[in-house]
Amino acid sequence: MTGRIKSLSTLSPSGFISAASGHDVYFHSSEVLPPGAGGLAVGQLVTYDIGGGKWPSAINVRIPAEPQISARVPVRHTPPTYLQYMGFEQTGSTRAFRFRRVIRGEETREFVVSAELALFGKHHVGFQEGPALSLRLLSEGADSSASALTDEDMLAHVARRAIGRKPHGSKRNPSS
Repeated sequence: MTGRIKSLSTLSPSGFISAASGHDVYFHSSEVLPPGAGGLAVGQLVTYDIGGGKWPSAINVRIPAEPQISARVPVRHTPPTYLQYMGFEQTGSTRAFRFRRVIRGEETREFVVSAELALFGKHHVGFQEGPALSLRLLSEGADSSASALTDEDMLAHVARRAIGRKPHGSKRNPSS
C-alpha cells in the first residue's frame, strides 16, 4: 500500500500514515525499513504492509527506492534525485534541518535548511512540519547547500494547508 506520513509523534517513536484510500494507519518506528534508515518527514511518500491484530497497523514501512512514474507522464532521461531527511540540530533559537541529496552517478550533497523558531509560533506551524517545509523548499530548486525558511515560505505553507482543510459547519443553538 502507499500513503504519506501524516504526523510524527514528538513523545514516542511513532506516527500516522494517511493512506491513498483516505484512512489513517498507525505505525511504530521499529517497522521502518531498513532499520537505521534516515528519519521520516511529514508529507513523505511511503509504502507499507498492513499487520494483523485487534487494530491493524502499518508494518514494513519503506521509502520508495524509485519515484513512482505514471504511464501518462513521459519518462525523462535525467537521473533520479532523492532527498533524504537526516534529522535536525538546534542552536539557540535556530533549528537546522539536514538533508542528503543523492543523484545516481554524482557525488552525494548535503543541504541544511535553517528556520528561526519564532517563525513557527508566529504562523501557528508545528515544529514537526519543519522537515516537510524544508523538503518543499529544496525540491523547488534551492541549490545552495544552506538555505533558510522565510516568512513567505511559512505563509505559503499555511495557505496550502488551509486549502486542504474542509470548512467546519457552524453550530447553532436549537433554542434560538
